[in-house]
Amino acid sequence: MMNKYKDALEDMVQQFAYRGVSKNNKPMLYTGGMSALEGAFEALGWDDQKEFEDGNGICDVEGCMDWTVAQGSMWAETGYWCLCRKHAQASKTEPQPKMKQRAIDREKSRRSDGRLP
Repeated sequence: MMNKYKDALEDMVQQFAYRGVSKNNKPMLYTGGMSALEGAFEALGWDDQKEFEDGNGICDVEGCMDWTVAQGSMWAETGYWCLCRKHAQASKTEPQPKMKQRAIDREKSRRSDGRLP
């Protein structure tokens, strides 16, 4: 498959596939039995229940591997955090938990205008 089409298909799968956390405590995407997604996973050469490593799109709270659903306004005085549903809700009433080192490093790298390099 040509790279631009493969990249576009992967972007669509990342947006529309079901999200979860695997038995190995890794973020995963899966088809949920949807035939269009099954075809897309097959075209990409992915197993149904494709696991990912911690990184972009995964909650910034240490120990959490859930997918990000909210960004920016939670515990904003310390950074622009990407949080799962559970931690976004907790940010309204609970103190900030320890954040992952990759997220801390990302926030330390911001320029004076708030943008990432």
